[in-house]
Amino acid sequence: MKYLLPALLPLAPISAFAGSFSPAEPLVPAATDASTWTVRTALYGWAQALDGDVAVRGISVPVDAGFDDILDNLDMAAMGMVEVSRERWSFMADLNYARIGSKNMVGPLVNDVESTQFLGNFTVAFDLVRSGGTSLDVYGGARVNWTELELDMHGTGPAGVSLRRSQDKTWVDPIVGLRFQSELSDRWFFRAVGDIGGFGSASDLTWQAMAGFGWWVSEGGSLLAGYRGIGTDYSDGGFSYEVVAHGPVIGFEYRF
Repeated sequence: MKYLLPALLPLAPISAFAGSFSPAEPLVPAATDASTWTVRTALYGWAQALDGDVAVRGISVPVDAGFDDILDNLDMAAMGMVEVSRERWSFMADLNYARIGSKNMVGPLVNDVESTQFLGNFTVAFDLVRSGGTSLDVYGGARVNWTELELDMHGTGPAGVSLRRSQDKTWVDPIVGLRFQSELSDRWFFRAVGDIGGFGSASDLTWQAMAGFGWWVSEGGSLLAGYRGIGTDYSDGGFSYEVVAHGPVIGFEYRF
């Protein structure tokens, strides 16, 4: 929790900055020359809940880090995105680092699981449709995942057993997806993103879904709030990560 709040502090002056604009002022970015390069950057916070099962060196335990204790479980988080576009093509890197703890009981055992994860989406997108304020892009690329799991199992009684295990893995999955955006007014827009991948290359399956609403605070800047989920079904030897991470996301984007 102590790392999450500083990560979101940069959004506070942005919110105050947004209030200085007149609601009647149209802020949808003007059309740019297709032959010029456009850069879009974003800083965001994603409050993740974790549901699923993990295995560390052959020992399998459930993971349940719910919304009621997200801030208590989240030890550290850092997220950001950069996208470079020209004509109908764009190249994007979306980076997410988080360390999340989970505690639950299985019979007489208390399971403490800490997951440290770097997740990077590196994609190339092509504009299928761009008409007025509506756009639809298709994209493909790779999802890079580095995950370290630390498991601490101990009994509840004075003679309880204690077992500690840790293991980390790195894997890369191909992904394909769609991104949709529609301007609802001079101020508001809606965005949805979805992809699927893995296909047995590393993960049996990986997917992502995100939907949210944005509000233009300036011609190049916008606030976005929505909900995001990423599912992963990966196993290799005694290591397994079959988890859905999901939760609200809020961020600030700027295009120049």
